[in-house]
Amino acid sequence: MTTTTRRAARDPRRLARGFARLATDRATLAVFAVLAAAWAVGFFEVLPKEIWVVDYPALVAAFFFDTLAANEFGVRETSVFYPALAVFGYLQAMAVVAVARGLRRRFVESGE
Repeated sequence: MTTTTRRAARDPRRLARGFARLATDRATLAVFAVLAAAWAVGFFEVLPKEIWVVDYPALVAAFFFDTLAANEFGVRETSVFYPALAVFGYLQAMAVVAVARGLRRRFVESGE
């Protein structure tokens, strides 16, 4: 490895650019739309609430922060839940896209 390559591998701006690229990618927006739709059809009882299993990580984090805000800071109930659900749902969508890309790079592009 040359000095330039090692420096580029340690560059924190590279990670920040990758995070921003992932956050603004169309695939991330599409996965977030699917997660939001799954939550909405469960909420309005179009489908059984068991559909929320795909939103489980975001729901758990949103419930945690809503409970934390209510118990520790006296914030009115559910005023934190929906914004937290949106934020953690988007982070979950980013994680899904990153894992899917990693698996695709590992198995499809390697020819296995």
